[in-house]
Amino acid sequence: MKRYINIFLIFGLLIAFSLSANVYGAEIAQNYQFDTAVKLARVLDRQFVFSFVSASCPHCQDFKEEILSAPKVKKELSQHFILSLVSVDETFELTLPERGKVTNMQLASGLGLQATPTTFVFYPPDPGLKNRGITKFQGNPPSPEAMVDFLTRIGTEGFKEEEGQKNEGEGQGFYNYKEEIKRLRPEDYSFLKSTAFDIPVIENRVSLSSIPEVPEIILDLPEASGRDFAGKVLSNTKAKKVYIVEEEQNN
Repeated sequence: MKRYINIFLIFGLLIAFSLSANVYGAEIAQNYQFDTAVKLARVLDRQFVFSFVSASCPHCQDFKEEILSAPKVKKELSQHFILSLVSVDETFELTLPERGKVTNMQLASGLGLQATPTTFVFYPPDPGLKNRGITKFQGNPPSPEAMVDFLTRIGTEGFKEEEGQKNEGEGQGFYNYKEEIKRLRPEDYSFLKSTAFDIPVIENRVSLSSIPEVPEIILDLPEASGRDFAGKVLSNTKAKKVYIVEEEQNN
């Protein structure tokens, strides 16, 4: 009997360890070095989410393991936002377009950081992070669901009041889908490829049925053909935004 009890105890410990590993060993949401994230937000028309964190802060670890590792949160961030985690454990330089070089500590001080984790959300048209902050929150959301709700409200409503888009019946239009067709400069396309950002690229006119069921598509086609095909992609697939790579200009 004692032998069977020991077997059950070992089995139970293995299950507990496995569950623990799944929760605390899960990868957090895709995030980028600060300078890269600022540029990605501009290129992809996404709201920029960044959190000041510290390795010695237990609440920061909870934020990563319980919130940023949750599948629902990761999906919401990956589809509509650009995330960066900014450490305050040591001083390093950041580059802000329009403002030049600053340190992470100067940025934290300028934004009134009082504790970690603190999360800020900015619009992409303001790469200098001056006047177009949407909101901030200190500490952790109470649950992944609360974080998803926060992101959804910010992504679909946070910009409407400022831009006069408060009409009823507009639906859940996310900020990054406002412009359905966007032209990508060749240098921005090269930058996107260097970050390995996961947006499917179509390089030939293919049947619409073969296009992946994803919200964003990049068309690397001759520009005239790309503009014509982009409308068909938006009308006949699940894509909500199409990027058209501009043709290189010969000098």
